[in-house]
Amino acid sequence: MQITAAAFGPRRRLSLTGAILFSLLAGCSGIEGVPSSNMLIPPDLVTVSKSLSVPLESIAAGVALFVIIDPLAPNWQIEEMRLNDTRYRIAMRKKRFTTGGDGEALPAFYRRAEQLVRARGALSYRVVEFSEGVDSGVPIAQRIAQGVVEIVR
Repeated sequence: MQITAAAFGPRRRLSLTGAILFSLLAGCSGIEGVPSSNMLIPPDLVTVSKSLSVPLESIAAGVALFVIIDPLAPNWQIEEMRLNDTRYRIAMRKKRFTTGGDGEALPAFYRRAEQLVRARGALSYRVVEFSEGVDSGVPIAQRIAQGVVEIVR
């Protein structure tokens, strides 16, 4: 069994959890009974220009949001499993936060099948089965797709 492109492994989940906790704490301007000098994020302003200053809390929240959404990460996590000498199962899971791309499951599946063909030095492939749907996981549902391809020699 061969698994590739594990985009949401334990390390990624840990950094996501840390980013969520950091963003929750970033909104705290103070805790009752604790002097303001001991705050996690001081209420300072970052001067961008003469007429624009941005609160440090807003910058921290923006960084945390960027880490959570991660717009530079691939949209699909792809796992492949060898079933026998000529057949492979391709399972795909879309990242939770995206801006569109709901119709790209089948083209992404075909691209991965073509990569399998080239890597094995074969001539072509045949799609034996393909399905797509939604995994209603917590906290947000994810689009999923899977199929089986047969390598033609």
